[in-house]
Amino acid sequence: MLFRRQSQDGSRWVGVTLAGAIAHAVEVIHPAGEPPRVGWMWAGDAPSLGQALRSLQREHPIDDAQLVVCVGQGSYRLVATEAPDVPREEWADALRWTLRDQVDFPVDDAIIDVLEVPEATRLRQSSPTLTAVMARSEHAAIELAADDVGLQWAAMELPETALRNLCALAEEDGKAHALLAFGEAQGLLVITFQKELVMMRHIEVPLSAMTGGLESRNAALNRAALEVLRTLDTFERVHSQLTLDRLSVVPPAGQGDEVIALLAEQVYVPVQAFSLGSDIDTAGADSGAGVPVAQAGAQALMALGAALRPMVAARNGQQLALIDPASQMQQNQSWGAQQGLRWVSLAAALCLVGGVALKVVAARAESAAQQAEAAMQVMQRNLAAPESAAVIKELETLRHREAVQNHMRDVLTGSMSSSSFGYSDFLTALGRQPQSGLWITGLSIQGDGSDVALTGRMTDPATLPIYLRKLEQEERFRGRRFAQLELRSLGEQDNAPEGVTEFVLRGKIEGASQKRGTP
Repeated sequence: MLFRRQSQDGSRWVGVTLAGAIAHAVEVIHPAGEPPRVGWMWAGDAPSLGQALRSLQREHPIDDAQLVVCVGQGSYRLVATEAPDVPREEWADALRWTLRDQVDFPVDDAIIDVLEVPEATRLRQSSPTLTAVMARSEHAAIELAADDVGLQWAAMELPETALRNLCALAEEDGKAHALLAFGEAQGLLVITFQKELVMMRHIEVPLSAMTGGLESRNAALNRAALEVLRTLDTFERVHSQLTLDRLSVVPPAGQGDEVIALLAEQVYVPVQAFSLGSDIDTAGADSGAGVPVAQAGAQALMALGAALRPMVAARNGQQLALIDPASQMQQNQSWGAQQGLRWVSLAAALCLVGGVALKVVAARAESAAQQAEAAMQVMQRNLAAPESAAVIKELETLRHREAVQNHMRDVLTGSMSSSSFGYSDFLTALGRQPQSGLWITGLSIQGDGSDVALTGRMTDPATLPIYLRKLEQEERFRGRRFAQLELRSLGEQDNAPEGVTEFVLRGKIEGASQKRGTP
């Protein structure tokens, strides 16, 4: 069954996070001219992001909402880089090649977005940036988790930028503000200035250590306090022209007073529990069942921060999107990823059923031929007696029947052999090699599979050679050379977006007398 998103006016946003096996979601309504309003907060057990969306959809229909996911810590890298000497819109492509040695995955097709550090924090002759990089495989897995339930992400947020959106709420004019949140696996400290992210630090202190026995809790708290102190010292040394106003803390459940008291003894800035203040209306969510927003944990607050993107945009704040336009366009095509896989599976099933049917028919024909041969042998033994015209006539009839059965068996065996090379193998090979900005619309296989024609569309002709090199890794296409290539630009008359090119690849060149369209 194919799902379709309902229309929406952009005022309803839902942020989603997944930490371990617990998922959190927060709905925020953004009425025009009014403060954002928290509608509900949700938490549930979920082994995967897709399962989390299914469970959430059962309790709170979200088809008409703008969905934002706060991705997990291992799904991305946030790297401090120097701004390249090119226009702002070209930074992502310009930085791609400088990131090769700073990440442990291929950057050629990685998703990249860049945040500019506020000018007031820069050193002389310095233009620092924070660059978010996400591997294509991680990005595709997150996209498909929503696509499987008929949904689509409006953006992908990072934990650092989600907490940035909350930290900026408590800033005072001309001063920086720090926010520390203790999550399931680690703590995260962010520092903002002028509503933008300036510095962040991951503190390797798991929540289980901070909520365990007295000795374990004290050791974890002391280690966390030391890491916070080091980060604040670094901030003061690097940004000596700025003043850090205070440190807000989202403590583990039941540990608020103890954590805040210990941090207040270790650091030299005022420490207080985090509060949303009056910028966000939480009355509706607080009146419902569950934990009040003010007492929500780090993961729920990250989901809240992700859903506050419209408020950040209204204040001209920078935002990461981490959405691939080419991938998004492919999701809107009728031949989407899920639909394509369904058709491939159906074609493979039909080929399998056809092969089994041919084998059954061939087995029956062979059995009939064996019976005819046995009857002929009986007649040959009877020929030892005096021949008669009737016996000879019956023998000729049996010989003719045997010849017909043998011919039928040979035909069926040949048909089964010609089809056994597996049309489904071609479809499976195409399904295993997706290419961003390129999709296959037709496949023609002639004879024994030696003559293959591919029809498709692409948004950038430069992706076709890359796709063919990937396709050559498949066994069915290994060593295959296409003898003919046709390219045709599509327009409005073809009901296609602007800039889409249609291509046809053939294994054999058709007769020169046939007419061709202008490539």
